[in-house]
Amino acid sequence: MLLLFVDPGRSARLERNVMGELDMYRQAGTTPNFSDVARRYGMDRHTVAKLWRNGSDVSDGRSEKPSGFDEYREVIAQKASLPGVTKKAIHEYLVDRYGESKVPKYPTLTEYMRKHQIACGTPPDGPVPHPRFETPMGIQLQFDWKEDIRMTDVNGEIFEFNVFSAILGASRLKRYRYSKTKTADDVLACLLDVAVANGGFTETCLTDNMSSLVSFSKGRRKRSERADRFAKEAGTRIEYCARRSPETKGKDESANRFLSRLRAYDFDFDGEDELIAIIANIERRANLEPHEALGVPPAVAFLKEKDYLRPIGNLRALQEMVGDVSDQVVPSTMLVRCRGREWSVPRRCIGKRVRLLAMPGGQLRISMDGRLVALHDMSKASGRINYDPAHYEEALSSKQRYADEDIQAAARENLRIIGESEDAWR
Repeated sequence: MLLLFVDPGRSARLERNVMGELDMYRQAGTTPNFSDVARRYGMDRHTVAKLWRNGSDVSDGRSEKPSGFDEYREVIAQKASLPGVTKKAIHEYLVDRYGESKVPKYPTLTEYMRKHQIACGTPPDGPVPHPRFETPMGIQLQFDWKEDIRMTDVNGEIFEFNVFSAILGASRLKRYRYSKTKTADDVLACLLDVAVANGGFTETCLTDNMSSLVSFSKGRRKRSERADRFAKEAGTRIEYCARRSPETKGKDESANRFLSRLRAYDFDFDGEDELIAIIANIERRANLEPHEALGVPPAVAFLKEKDYLRPIGNLRALQEMVGDVSDQVVPSTMLVRCRGREWSVPRRCIGKRVRLLAMPGGQLRISMDGRLVALHDMSKASGRINYDPAHYEEALSSKQRYADEDIQAAARENLRIIGESEDAWR
């Protein structure tokens, strides 16, 4: 007697193929020839007609098949709830405890956990909630660094810098400040610059445990005495997030997402001046866009919050706590004096009053109308006259005799001659 073996899985797959073709006929609004379909698939025409009438899919029974992980489901869920445990770690644990021959492969575990909605790092009582919170007017400013940004301008010059990011807790008004370094000097200078732009300080300034303001020894946090003295003089308080709890500083973490816009300008800006101007423009646009939580732009909400800010008080005293301060009118040479040397500023500053802030770390910040216009590292300068090449090129571009020349080449040659002249007179 001849025994025929029929593979139920193959039969189910065949019926699925037939159902797929029948569905195409339904979508086209036509009735198929059942005999023709049956002949092509090696089926009885009555079976094809039945599938057409029922119009339902056919199960191959695989979904009901038990999983090799079913008996370990409680163990998997319990281990997944532990902090820091990964799917790979759970699989290795099961193999170690129950034997490799009894535990299915790792990809099967990932699919099993996905199907049964078992997620790693989820406590038994569900995910840890982080509800949105609101801060009263004038209470809090959150600040942080967007660190180690690297961009290239149209001339191929590489700029490595940081952006100080600050946001008012109530109105969400944002301030971004360009900085080559992120020392304690930079933090205090940027905080003061933001306060001047805002027209006052908040009650507290919240940040993470940035190394320039905080150090840790044997698990204990040591605050910067200099920063605390500055905050006391300013009438504010610097507070720090709990370690490994960045959600307490969530508003500024959200503000940093706006700086991703800066990447669109990579290879498409000309020098440091334009880079600083681009950052200022990003700040302006961010404050004019309606905020989801407020329903109005931060610039509009700020009109109300600014009345709750604490007055700056003795600005000169605060500036001197950050560094040496002086005010000068820029001559036509575009050079201002600081610590026995001369430092360049952009052409637009000629005839205008600028403020020089020489910080203990050697950085010279020059601002005009409350906006940073030039940065110099005095610790790296050797000559008496220090032109930023971009400033010098800008000056030469206004000279008619250089109109048809390579401005960059002319600037490099003239700066070389200036350097040699200084060396000759030393």
